[in-house]
Amino acid sequence: MKKFLNLSLAFGLLFGSIFADTANNSTLISIDSLTVLQKSKEGKVLAEKLQKDIEVFQKEVQSAQKKVAELQENIQKQAKVLSKEALMEKGEELANAKKRAERELGDKDEALKIKVQREQTTLRDKQLKVAKGCFDKNGWGMAIDVNTPGVLFVNKAIDKTEEVLKEVDAAYEKELANKTKTIKAA
Repeated sequence: MKKFLNLSLAFGLLFGSIFADTANNSTLISIDSLTVLQKSKEGKVLAEKLQKDIEVFQKEVQSAQKKVAELQENIQKQAKVLSKEALMEKGEELANAKKRAERELGDKDEALKIKVQREQTTLRDKQLKVAKGCFDKNGWGMAIDVNTPGVLFVNKAIDKTEEVLKEVDAAYEKELANKTKTIKAA
């Protein structure tokens, strides 16, 4: 129970000092990195580029679907004149063409998704570097992103880790001293 109270006290000191300093000396700000990504000029250029890549992929999907449909139509037209064996072969050919198209399109879809994610991440990282410069220039205390958990940037002036560490160590040493007294008394 004492450990819990000591830890509660330490965390209370940590968070209390951070928020007190933030209120008195610094500013807590938030940014919406997704909005920055989407509404920035470079973000709009990237979105247009990626949209073109998506449209190319969609045309490839339509072309593959058309080829499979044409093959199926040809087989249906020939069904009356083909032997049972030849018809079976054509059916296998159609099934293989469908599988091949699905694999190729699946691979291209996955590659496109990876490309989109990679390019968006690269741009977001680039924009966060600019945001960090803005953060430092304005002397803000702490920045959070509304789209991700945790803190993006913290001004070293509000970092009270060392003070809290001293308090936590002092509480631990006091606890050890009390245990030692209890053992000696027994």
